[in-house]
Amino acid sequence: MNIKRFGEGITLLWKDRKRWAGMPLSFTRYYLIEKPNQWIKLFTSVGLFSTVDEELYLFRVFDVTVHQTFLNKIFNEGTIILHVNDESSDEIVLKRVLNPFKVKEKIADMVEFERRRRGFKLAELNT
Repeated sequence: MNIKRFGEGITLLWKDRKRWAGMPLSFTRYYLIEKPNQWIKLFTSVGLFSTVDEELYLFRVFDVTVHQTFLNKIFNEGTIILHVNDESSDEIVLKRVLNPFKVKEKIADMVEFERRRRGFKLAELNT
């Protein structure tokens, strides 16, 4: 996914790939992107020759979970599960990302920032 395709003035907050034993040997890519004063979105891109791109407004996330197996702990990777209020899915899964607890905190902070900026409360999102 070419970051420039999102237009001018965007900020890349985080990016990673799905990993195998700590190595980014996958065609699944994750991006956390901000367009200042407009939106913060999480993008996932899966595939090499044909790709499927999904995006999620961060204010739709209502819970974040980290799952880490023993092998994941050895390679400092883990799976982050975002429980979301979205029509297309109830969960977004970021598989085997590096430093999952730091990424979880970054996502949680950005979710709260977006909610405050938009004036949303969690109860308003569950309707």
